[in-house]
Amino acid sequence: MSEEKQGPSSESYVEICHCCDMGVTLPTKPEPGKVYRCPRCGAVLIRAKEYSLQTVGIMALSALIMLFAALTQPFMTLEQFGVSNGMSLYNVLTTLRLDWGGLLYVFMAVTLFMPLVVLFLAVAVGLLGIKPTLFTLKTFSFCHRYCMVDVFIVGVLISLIKLTSLAHVSFHFGFFSAIIFSVMMAWCWMHFRPARLWDLRAHGHYHGALAGKSGYEQGLIVCRTCGAQYPGSENGAVCPRCGRVNHYRNPAAIQKTCALLISATILYLPSNLYPVMYTDLLGANSGSNIIDGVVALWNMNSRFVALVILIASIFIPILKILMLVFLVYNLKKPKEDRQGNRLVFIYRLVEYIGKWSMIDVFVVIIMSSVVRIGGLITINPGFAIVAFCAVVILTLISAEQFDSRMIWDRRGNCEQH
Repeated sequence: MSEEKQGPSSESYVEICHCCDMGVTLPTKPEPGKVYRCPRCGAVLIRAKEYSLQTVGIMALSALIMLFAALTQPFMTLEQFGVSNGMSLYNVLTTLRLDWGGLLYVFMAVTLFMPLVVLFLAVAVGLLGIKPTLFTLKTFSFCHRYCMVDVFIVGVLISLIKLTSLAHVSFHFGFFSAIIFSVMMAWCWMHFRPARLWDLRAHGHYHGALAGKSGYEQGLIVCRTCGAQYPGSENGAVCPRCGRVNHYRNPAAIQKTCALLISATILYLPSNLYPVMYTDLLGANSGSNIIDGVVALWNMNSRFVALVILIASIFIPILKILMLVFLVYNLKKPKEDRQGNRLVFIYRLVEYIGKWSMIDVFVVIIMSSVVRIGGLITINPGFAIVAFCAVVILTLISAEQFDSRMIWDRRGNCEQH
């Protein structure tokens, strides 16, 4: 993967890095189990494909079976003062439908619909040999990016800590099925990525690319949807593989990122000051915000869980905002004054931690759906959890609008193209 090599041989080709826009020479037949990275920014360009599509399809089918069991079988039972209340995951949907429709749509999208798209497509491609259509591939790419089953399961486990302080909890088959499903789903998510499916439709590499030069210098565009590289123009060009209109850099990336960050900052204050949930215990109603929940968990000696909630719900959102502001600020500096590798590391950290702030949203959803022991204890969501959910979504979108390739550009290139 030498940057000095200007032309590929018959045993190699040049790919434009999606992260820093540098042309990198890669082998036509990569070694099994080896991961190839960009020598400038460290982005993964070729992932090891150790498992066949058939193996992925079998795992996806098994995950669907576990999901069906988790949705239909009893999940857990709460007992307090001699009164018991059983629930299944279906109760979460019915409870939110009555009180908080917006939370219901977000919850169903990231924990049910999007994982189902990923799993059904894995079964269709891996076991049935069906070639995905263009619409299916675009839908899959979107769903793969935003499904949050792993975050939901962590939210379930944290909720159990809180539930045990309110009532006696008994677990049933649906609970264990959900845990097994989450592990299988995470495995399928890791080994069934969009790039693998896009290559089934058409090869996305441009054979005239040169190593050691940026795509912009060569007049090449990298598609932000499917990763294909092709000749571009100043006014943008249509991707021959997925049909998206792409530019050399994401147009008005700085303005979009800043606008979303301002919106997230405005909503961050009420999300932490107002109650995220209300607890009605024997007729006495009390509200608690995120900090109150952290303090309660700390006093229950659940200090690790308290730290997880504190980090995920307080520190991570504001940290994401500050890091994105820092990235935007550094783009105004001359290229010579930037530390590219450090800025790319910060950007990848923002991308990785982004969805984990949803833990507290899922905790409130689970608690308000489970704790409904008639006349004794009832928990309801508060407005702050809606504001907090909006903060998480806005910061996720702002990180997506930021174009990491601008880090390696001369000052002004990102605004002009």
